[in-house]
Amino acid sequence: MESVPGPQAAAAPHAVARHRGLVARTLLVSGLTLLSRLLGFAREALMAAVFGDRSVISDAFITAWRVPNLFRRLLGEGALSVSLQTAMTKADLERGDAAGRALFRATLRMMTGILLAVTVLGMLVVFFLPDTMPLTGWAWLGPVPEAVRDLTVRVLPYVVLVCAAAVCGGALAVRGHFTMPNLAPTAMNVIWIGTLVAIGVAAGWGRELGATEGEVVARQWELARWLAWGLLLGGAVQFLLHLPPLGRFGLAGDAGAERADPWQVLRTTAPLVIGAAIYQINVMVDGLMATSLLRPGGSSAIYYANRFQQFPLALISTAAVNAVFPLLNAHGHLGERGRVRALHDRTQLAILFLALPAAAGMFALALPIASVCYEHGNFGLDGALRVASGLRWLAVALIPAGALGLTSRTYVAMGDLRTPVRIAVWMVLLNATLNVLGVLGFGLDVAGLTLSTALTSWINVAWLAHGLRTKLDLPASDPGLRARIGKIALASLACALVAWGAHRVTATLLHEPETRRSIVALASGLFAGGVAFALSSRSLRIPEWEEIVRRLRGRLAPPG
Repeated sequence: MESVPGPQAAAAPHAVARHRGLVARTLLVSGLTLLSRLLGFAREALMAAVFGDRSVISDAFITAWRVPNLFRRLLGEGALSVSLQTAMTKADLERGDAAGRALFRATLRMMTGILLAVTVLGMLVVFFLPDTMPLTGWAWLGPVPEAVRDLTVRVLPYVVLVCAAAVCGGALAVRGHFTMPNLAPTAMNVIWIGTLVAIGVAAGWGRELGATEGEVVARQWELARWLAWGLLLGGAVQFLLHLPPLGRFGLAGDAGAERADPWQVLRTTAPLVIGAAIYQINVMVDGLMATSLLRPGGSSAIYYANRFQQFPLALISTAAVNAVFPLLNAHGHLGERGRVRALHDRTQLAILFLALPAAAGMFALALPIASVCYEHGNFGLDGALRVASGLRWLAVALIPAGALGLTSRTYVAMGDLRTPVRIAVWMVLLNATLNVLGVLGFGLDVAGLTLSTALTSWINVAWLAHGLRTKLDLPASDPGLRARIGKIALASLACALVAWGAHRVTATLLHEPETRRSIVALASGLFAGGVAFALSSRSLRIPEWEEIVRRLRGRLAPPG
């Protein structure tokens, strides 16, 4: 039996007990994430309808948005939040909640000042960037570099707002509160959608942009500037919504005589920016390279395809990892290797059980999904085909991308920050090399970039998973793990085949002239695929399915 030495013994039960009820917490986080992602889909559909599938201004805005969006994913959903949770958990365990509160307040002040300076510096760098990449001559800012510079400078302040929200959300997670940190992004999406509706009405939903290409570009540029203002307003609201719960959970009061070293959070954050979020870095590299290597609309197509993949990734993997990490981190800090391995494997299986059928369904129905969601207004068939081609390979990347978050954080929980960083550097270089090879060597379009991301993601997660035993000295996984993974894979294959067949049959019976755009056929395919997966899971007696059924029966059973 493992024990807790010294002064940790009294604080450890309190710090761990506040994180009980992982299933209920995961469902809460997933539900709020689902709401935010559904609104995100509405947001992207509106943007596609207004700007179209060949808009250089849409590419410019998305290129500009990638910089603060990367900060959001790395810091808001990754490194900064992880680092703060790690340091606060240690402070709570060793010195009590007052020490954790002092660390949070000091970190918030320090990070706000640093990010303000980084934002100003970023604006200056973007303003003076050359139009073409040195040595290569590639037009890395696209055909309208002035628009990229202008819009990037306008949206960069969002970095400060979203990272401040991340610090607050990370501190609240350590104290066991997950509602507001996961609800705040919904408010941002609502404001963004409202802005899109306003500019859509003003532009006649893309039909009143101008008679010449120059007039269209100028008008869309003006609309994109208004969209940037809406984004900043949404970021401000996203941060302000965290303030009330900070007071309720004892994080807004005076820390008294407690002193904290916020630099420990920054020292941990720096390597995690690379190590814990390599997949997001590779996605950004894909988008930036698409601007210079692909024809107009390529950057937007990759972004829209990635939005589909982010839906199950955030709903399943990110939600589960965020809910589990505080407990995983506590076990790691206490040196409980057996519990770390058990929690890691159990969570990975739960993620795989939901993510693998989602990936299979996305691969099978990529074109219908892209057409139903985006092929409206100025967004045509060519754009839908490009989105679908990217989505198929991003579906292949969904499984390793989902596993990477938890595996990287397991290294963090065990105190190893170097290994994920070292592997991440190699993966970024490999991804960029494969991008160039796929597009310039083999003439691939959007699929060339997303295929590179899929390959590097699988290599990355395999490398990290191997190191769980060789680097972290964790116990071996349960011998029955591979058999359970095999059963989930079989059920997911049945899901994909049935989903594809049901979509084709339904579209044929309805005599749809454009089967890919049939909402009814898509819904039929998704429903049939879900039923097929459920029946296959039941017949194969997959433990994750049996656990879900058991919990549902327990909740639906009459009291007494």
